[in-house]
Amino acid sequence: MIRTLFAGAEFRVMCVSEILSVTGDQLSRVGVTLVAFSRTDSAALTGLVYALTYLPNVLGAFFFSSVGDRRPRREVLVGIDAVRVVSVAAMAVSSVPLPVLCLLVAVGSFLNGPYKAVRLALLGDVLTAEQYGAGMAVRQSANQVAQLAGFALGGIVSSAFGPRLCFVLDAVTFAAAAVLVRAYVRFRPAAATPAQRRSVLAGLRVVWGEKGRRAIFLSTFSGLFLVAPEGVVAPYVDGLGLGSAWVGYLLAGAAAFSILGLALFTRLVPERSRPSVFPFVSLAAGTPLLLVALGGGPYLALAAFGLSSALWSVQVVLSVSFLAAMLPAEQRSQGMGVAAATNLTAAGLGTALMGVIGQATGPATAIALAGGGCILFALWPGTLWIRRATNSDAPRGTSDAAVRD
Repeated sequence: MIRTLFAGAEFRVMCVSEILSVTGDQLSRVGVTLVAFSRTDSAALTGLVYALTYLPNVLGAFFFSSVGDRRPRREVLVGIDAVRVVSVAAMAVSSVPLPVLCLLVAVGSFLNGPYKAVRLALLGDVLTAEQYGAGMAVRQSANQVAQLAGFALGGIVSSAFGPRLCFVLDAVTFAAAAVLVRAYVRFRPAAATPAQRRSVLAGLRVVWGEKGRRAIFLSTFSGLFLVAPEGVVAPYVDGLGLGSAWVGYLLAGAAAFSILGLALFTRLVPERSRPSVFPFVSLAAGTPLLLVALGGGPYLALAAFGLSSALWSVQVVLSVSFLAAMLPAEQRSQGMGVAAATNLTAAGLGTALMGVIGQATGPATAIALAGGGCILFALWPGTLWIRRATNSDAPRGTSDAAVRD
């Protein structure tokens, strides 16, 4: 299946362009952090500026993803990248005041929301139903690698040449991505007519309207529990008496486990079995985090974080694949945007809440509580998924036997 995927020029180009964009995003995050701290000498203000690289993303995904249904998706991607080239290049100008820099950061983050939703919708046009799950697994793994590479490259570039070169390189990645998509991805007309303008409520209705979609939409809230432990990694490591390098080891290890887990899942679990596996993966994702409460030191934590991250990545890939298959073509981009926005919101709220809980109970207990909370919450979407009543709720390309109660 993987070989078949890469035989298609459009999929190859979309993978390469997204790797460029994700790598550039991490470069900019490193640059923003360093510039903000050098201007303010304040950890709190630096954190607030860094948050601007994420928070507007939610608003963009929630309110403007429908543009990918009402306009040709290739042209939307190219247009967003063109705007981001200008905004990121402007950030490299040394005389830009900090408030303007913050505004430019927010603009780029805001556009990233609909960009991701439109890209996922366009992948549904490029790939067949049978290829989409494998394509999402490849995409998720490539993004993990790009994030690691982007952060590492950002540290090297900023220390050797200064943080503003990070912005220049980010602008180059956006320009290259736009050129590649424009040149090698086939033009397709808009899935919906301009008259079919969809409200935000319409996006919520389309992901909530059927049991299968509702189960997947609810599963996106698992980020409230599974991403949250990242917020207390630093105090957890400090409590173990380890150096700060272990923060990086735990986070990088989780990413490495995700890449390996996705590769194994794609190879070992056949396409027809994945719908039946989905609810059990959702339940299992929180289980490894319970082990952290037992103690055992950093290596047990590395295994727990890694296994949980791998299962969460598999859950995300399955969720996106099934939801893209279930959504009507004329609302695919908007539906994907709403789901992505709730996932980001849940992850952000969970991370903030985890800090409060960790302060009260200790980081290890807070991480274990997140795991237990995830298991209990996953019963809701898991039960809905198992009970979905009709084949019309099932992902395309699955057999009748795979979707019957």
